[in-house]
Amino acid sequence: MREYHHDADDLIHPLAAPFRLDGTRGEAFVLVHGFTGNPAHFRHLGGQLHHLGFTVNAPLLPGHAKRAEALASVTRSDWLAATIDAAREVGDHNRVHLVGLSMGGLLAILAADRTKVSTITTVNSPVIFRDWRIRFSRAARRVRPRVDWPDEPPPDLDEEVRDKWIHASGFPTVAAAELYSLSREALRAARTVTVPSLVIQSKTDDTSDPRSGPILRRALGSNSRLLWLERSMHNALFDRERDVIRDAVVEMVSG
Repeated sequence: MREYHHDADDLIHPLAAPFRLDGTRGEAFVLVHGFTGNPAHFRHLGGQLHHLGFTVNAPLLPGHAKRAEALASVTRSDWLAATIDAAREVGDHNRVHLVGLSMGGLLAILAADRTKVSTITTVNSPVIFRDWRIRFSRAARRVRPRVDWPDEPPPDLDEEVRDKWIHASGFPTVAAAELYSLSREALRAARTVTVPSLVIQSKTDDTSDPRSGPILRRALGSNSRLLWLERSMHNALFDRERDVIRDAVVEMVSG
């Protein structure tokens, strides 16, 4: 198993560290964060799933939760390897379920046929990007090496999750090019996935074009279904419908 070392002193926040919560049900969730994100985004949902008896394993993907420049030295292969490792760490459970936010959902799709997983769930995983900086990152990486964006939480963010809104302040354009290539690979791989799949898509997503949801569901085939969120931002784990996501994920694995 490949080892990824995360020195807590290097992390942008203690809550961004990877975490594991061992449950009693004999089933495990692997919760995979998105591009420039970190495991803090899954601490609320992860705690809820653990309360229901599930084991929860939330890895920190290489290059994340540190200075933005750290992303320039890793590739999509590193992110996929870390996802596979996290699934194998809980492979002694009766069933393992992959849940990925944004890029994490793309990684879940790619890991599905390389690990012993029973279901996968994607949340706002992009195959069409609204942000032109992602769409054209492969061409722009030499002329615009870095993109900055606000890392402050939205002013109306619920206090229940506000302390977990922890983001990088930007990203190297070369890393965005890796994300774009990953989205192409995941869309192709989705056509070979055979386990039950749930695609969750926000209609008001400002990062992943909402058309991504139906495209992914069709690629995943007849053993998948699409759940629309009516009023959630891209990181829907923090928004008004976060409990809808929790209920859908639990229903998915209980069916």
